[in-house]
Amino acid sequence: MTDPLRELIDTALELMNHSFAPPGDVAAARLEFYHQFRKLWDRGIPVGMGLGHLVVKSDGDRLIVERIAERGQPGETLAEISFAGTSQGNRIAVAHDGRRWHIS
Repeated sequence: MTDPLRELIDTALELMNHSFAPPGDVAAARLEFYHQFRKLWDRGIPVGMGLGHLVVKSDGDRLIVERIAERGQPGETLAEISFAGTSQGNRIAVAHDGRRWHIS
């Protein structure tokens, strides 16, 4: 079974326009990723995938994905997305392989 959050992140990465996120430009990649993630969010895709209502916050070099509290359930941090570093636990690293940005 695939993790719906990783699937959503991978979809946003696939949708990124390479003109706006060239290899090596981490800041531009982070902004383009947020843009594509937000387009998916606007269409209600995360809710449809069973992830609930998500909020993406910028924290320095990371993007923090949080599920908001609803229906008596507490809010929680689902992932920290970094365009540098390594994946571990809920920390998801994104890298460029010469062709595209992807979860590393």
